[in-house]
Amino acid sequence: MSHVYETPSFYVRPLPPPSRNDEKVRIWFDRIFPPIFLQSAAKADDGVLEARYECPICYCWLNEPILTKCGHRFCRKCITDWLNEKNSNCPLDNEPLDIKCDIFPDNCTRREISQIKKPCPNSMRGCGEQLSPTDIDTHLRQCPFAMSRQSQPCPFARVKCKFVAPDEAAMSAHIASDCQQHLQVARSPCVSALTFWDPPAKNSVPEMSTNELVRSMYERIVILEQEVHILGIKLSKQEIQLTKLNQEVDPRYSGGVLLWKLDDFSNKIESMVANSNCMFYSSEAYTSPHGYKFCARINVSPRTKDSIGLHVHLMQSENDYHLEWPFKGRIKITLLNVRSPELSQHDTIMSKPEILAFHRPNQDISPRGFGFLEFAKIKDILAKFADNNTVVIKIQMNIV
Repeated sequence: MSHVYETPSFYVRPLPPPSRNDEKVRIWFDRIFPPIFLQSAAKADDGVLEARYECPICYCWLNEPILTKCGHRFCRKCITDWLNEKNSNCPLDNEPLDIKCDIFPDNCTRREISQIKKPCPNSMRGCGEQLSPTDIDTHLRQCPFAMSRQSQPCPFARVKCKFVAPDEAAMSAHIASDCQQHLQVARSPCVSALTFWDPPAKNSVPEMSTNELVRSMYERIVILEQEVHILGIKLSKQEIQLTKLNQEVDPRYSGGVLLWKLDDFSNKIESMVANSNCMFYSSEAYTSPHGYKFCARINVSPRTKDSIGLHVHLMQSENDYHLEWPFKGRIKITLLNVRSPELSQHDTIMSKPEILAFHRPNQDISPRGFGFLEFAKIKDILAKFADNNTVVIKIQMNIV
């Protein structure tokens, strides 16, 4: 598909692909335009200019790179001249720019360009200088190996321009001042060459009009937006499934260790003191991937309101049918002192087969728990074990 490129100063329409009828036009084109254009193209191919080092205004290496607030790079002189003479908008995206506060020196790009070294164009004549692309022009003016340009004919001599320049400065001034005349002289052979062009047949398929092209591109954009929306929905579902899977997998591979972080602990205490039926449960954990499933519970002690009780509850799981009941093992409970771990409170209890809390549960969470009615004083927990209003309890269940 052909593309149309638009810049603030001109509009370029791409030429259709050449056909056999264009051969005569090509021959005339080769005769009309001077070889200087072919030489410039060859130079461009020899040293490929990366897009990020090219100024979008002059299409040359960035000289004193400037970065705009919209993320584009230009030569300092190019962008300042553009903003002062043309308008106050970015040439690429028409974003308003303030020359005083919206453009900044791009020292990173300037340093990268300065580190690129290329041989002098006169290296074939003996010059061994390795130069930065932005320093080549300055070097060529004083390079001792440069060829003499005295009595240089105009590159448009093939279109009957008889000017002969005594030096390079005169040639540059001539090309700049007589460019319009050169184009007018070159136009006449081009017009003659068009007479050899055969128009397309009447029954040939016409090119797509601008409106049709816009409509086609709009339809394509709508389709792509729908596909992106569908992919977004699928991605959201996969994220939910992944979160759920992690919640199922993590407890299985906890190794019988339940690390319970009680955030906002003071508010939880107030809720339990105000309502004796209020209690908080931890997340579940497994003694092994195919072992016993358990959780923990805290509540205000029914005996005294200044202590909390802590109990461990067995839970139903798909592993219950092959496990030995009642549970036989050791339970170690640690009230962690985060600031001073050596001051943590440790308690160890052993299972007893006659206690119903260790029998196979017949509900999701066994109504019977095993632990301490008065695990710790509330004031001691808040003073010694709470860190940023968070209390951490570690429970380890081991099979014996």
